[in-house]
Amino acid sequence: MKASILIPVYRTPKFLGDIIAKILRNEYADKEIVVAVDGVLTKEIEESLNPFKDKIVLYVPNQHMGKARLLNEAVSKLDTDILVFFDNDILLPDDPQFLHRLTQTMQRYDIVEMAKEVFKESFYSTMISYEYIGFSIVHYLFSLISERLPSVIGSAFAVKKELFDQLGGFQHVVHEDVDFGARAFRLNARYTYSIPLKVKTTMPNTVEDWITQRKRWTLINIMWFKDNIGYLVLKTFSQPSLLPTILLTISPFLCSLLVFFLFDQSKLVYVTSAVFLMTQSQKYLYGVFLWATNYAMITKGVLNTLVGFLITFGMYYAFSRLGKYRFNFFEFLCYYFIYMPVIVLFHIMIFFWVIVKKPLNLEWKVSN
Repeated sequence: MKASILIPVYRTPKFLGDIIAKILRNEYADKEIVVAVDGVLTKEIEESLNPFKDKIVLYVPNQHMGKARLLNEAVSKLDTDILVFFDNDILLPDDPQFLHRLTQTMQRYDIVEMAKEVFKESFYSTMISYEYIGFSIVHYLFSLISERLPSVIGSAFAVKKELFDQLGGFQHVVHEDVDFGARAFRLNARYTYSIPLKVKTTMPNTVEDWITQRKRWTLINIMWFKDNIGYLVLKTFSQPSLLPTILLTISPFLCSLLVFFLFDQSKLVYVTSAVFLMTQSQKYLYGVFLWATNYAMITKGVLNTLVGFLITFGMYYAFSRLGKYRFNFFEFLCYYFIYMPVIVLFHIMIFFWVIVKKPLNLEWKVSN
């Protein structure tokens, strides 16, 4: 099987040279490397490519096309079996058998997504690293139980050329990767999330870069939800393996809800209220009544929160051990109780921003 590795570049090469060098050191023989430059070939990009000029295919349209259209154009010129997409902020493992193991996996699946681990370089990238563990849990569960997933994180994944052509490539949208995954899901494409093929990636380390990224991610989530939630709900009933996957994914919420009902103290409050009314002369019962009422209100909130946190922590910690992700309890505590509420608020803000049709600066995802 011939494997074509495509690396899109916009303005700066980041880890481009490192990716090419590691792919060239791979022992898999039937491969080609295609570097697609969105726009002009900058001096910085050219310098990073100089050591590999005769060993790669360079595609430079000399115009800003946007990532989706750029990759579609580059793929259209290829005669190959497997397309492997790497963003140039990805760091590959120094493994000479990486492509061999990838192509072996591709014999069984239509799409192979490589697990991603985020470099912890700042508070922002550390928090995002736990987001990525959350993404990984969802993707791994879907691939393990149903071998289907209505989404793909496109920074590092492989797809059979036949399926790519059947889908007409990437759509010219900001969420080209998750949209591609959703359309492949509708064709029942077989998907796996490969932990043994894990790569590393960098994330924003400043508040400005974090906000830029967050706007794009939030918009992607909104657009994916709008396009696919109805189909996914219907598919759940026709493809039973999806239901346990979804239930496992939302298990912290379900368990919190269960605790809410199991520890509903309203009956206790009603009983003590009745006792208090019948025995007003026994003033000490007044204290019992207040205690029961306060206990009911506090217990619901504390127990729900504690159960949700412990189950989520257990899932994240277990998966971190499985995938050999770096995990720190106090970082996760901050992520769960501080960072996640901020993310929810940000989603709400962007949602209303989109509703009133305000423009968002999304960098190079789509062309002007």
